[in-house]
Amino acid sequence: MSYLIAQQGTHDLVGGTGDDEFDVGAHAASGSVHVARATSGTIKLGSLGLASDGTFTGGGADVVVGHGSRTRIVVFDNHCIVVLWIDGSSALRVRGYGAGGQIAGTAKTVESTIASFDVVSVGVTTGVENPPSGVNAYYNYRQFAFTTVSANGGWNLWFGAVTDSAEVSADVVASGGSGDKVALSCASVNELHHGAEPRKALTLWRDAGQIKTRSWRLAATGVTSLASATETKALGVGIVHGMSVAQGNDVFATVVSPGASNSTARLQLVSLAANGAMSVYAGAEIAEMPETFARLQTYGCDAAVAYKTTLGQLAVGAWRFAAPGGSGAARAVLASKTSGEQPTRVRIASLVPASDSDNDPVPLVTLHRTAGGLLRLVAWRLHRLVYSPVGSTPIGQGTKP
Repeated sequence: MSYLIAQQGTHDLVGGTGDDEFDVGAHAASGSVHVARATSGTIKLGSLGLASDGTFTGGGADVVVGHGSRTRIVVFDNHCIVVLWIDGSSALRVRGYGAGGQIAGTAKTVESTIASFDVVSVGVTTGVENPPSGVNAYYNYRQFAFTTVSANGGWNLWFGAVTDSAEVSADVVASGGSGDKVALSCASVNELHHGAEPRKALTLWRDAGQIKTRSWRLAATGVTSLASATETKALGVGIVHGMSVAQGNDVFATVVSPGASNSTARLQLVSLAANGAMSVYAGAEIAEMPETFARLQTYGCDAAVAYKTTLGQLAVGAWRFAAPGGSGAARAVLASKTSGEQPTRVRIASLVPASDSDNDPVPLVTLHRTAGGLLRLVAWRLHRLVYSPVGSTPIGQGTKP
C-alpha cells in the first residue's frame, strides 16, 4: 500500500506575527479552517473554508478576541472553539466561541502570571455517561486540558469545558511540581472506567537536567495522576502525540531533542496499562524534529506531522507508529512532501473524514510564519494510491536486470 501527499492551495494573512503567536484548527464536518493569531498586540480569530481542491475560500473580517501575544486554539467536533492567550500582564486568558465563531463567550482570566502553556482537546467525557441501549445522549459541552508554567517555574494541570453557548470554565486539577517546557497530549478515544468515560493523557517536561513523564486519567468527575518516570537527560525540545489503537489501548509517541547527538531526535513509543503504568515498547533515532502532530484517524497509530528539514524547508509527513506487540520499525514514513518555504515556526491541523477509513483522502492544513513575519496557510492532501491493472492481458513481460 502506497501513499502520496500533494500540496494544494495557499492563503496569506495580512499583518505580521511573531513565533508562538499563532495557531490553526479545523472542523472536518463543515470543511472550515480557524486561525488564532496575534498581530500588533491584538488577538484575532479568523475563519476560512477549504474546498475539495485545496482552495481557501471566504475569509471575512477577523473577530477580535482580546489583546496579548502567544495564543493557541482548540476546535471541537460540535464547532465550538476555545482560544487561549497570554495578555500584556503575562496573565493567561481564555474565551469560547460557538457556531464556528459566530457566538462569542466572555473572556476570562485563568491564571494571573505565567511563562508558557500547552493545550489539548479532551473531547466528550461528560453529560449522560454510558446511556442505556437505544438512548441518544446529547452533550452540550466539550472539554479540554492544558498546562501552565508559572513565573516561579512550577507547573499546573488544568481542566476546562466550553458549552454550546460559548461559556468557558477552567480549574486547576493538579500540581505538576517544578520544571518547564511542558508538553501535553491525550489519547484519541475515551475509555470506559467504572461507568465513566475519562481519557488518558501524558505530560512530558524538563526539570533540573531530567526529562520527566506522567500519565493521567482526565474527566470532569476527577483527574487522577497514574504513573510517572524520570530520566537523566538534557531536553531542548519535547513533543507528545496521543493515539488509541482501540478503546482502552492507548499509546503515546514522545520525541525529544537532542537525541543521541545534536543532529538527531529520539522517538519513543509508550503504552499505558489500564492502571496508567507506562511501558516504552519501541524507539528510534530520527533525523526530523516534529513541531506539531495532527490525527489521521480516530483509531490507529497513523499521524500527520509538520517539521523543518535539515535545510530549513517546510515538510509535511504521514507517519505510522508501531502498535504494541507488533513487529518492524518504530516508525514508518508513509509519505512526505517538502515545500520550498522556509518557516520560522509551523502548526498543523487535519480534517479527518467521518468514515475514518484508510481509503479516504485526508485534507491537512499548515500555518507557518515566514522569516519576514508573514503568516501563510497551505493546504495538503494525503492520498492512498490504488494500482489497478488495465485489461486482463499484460502488455509485456521482462526480467529486471
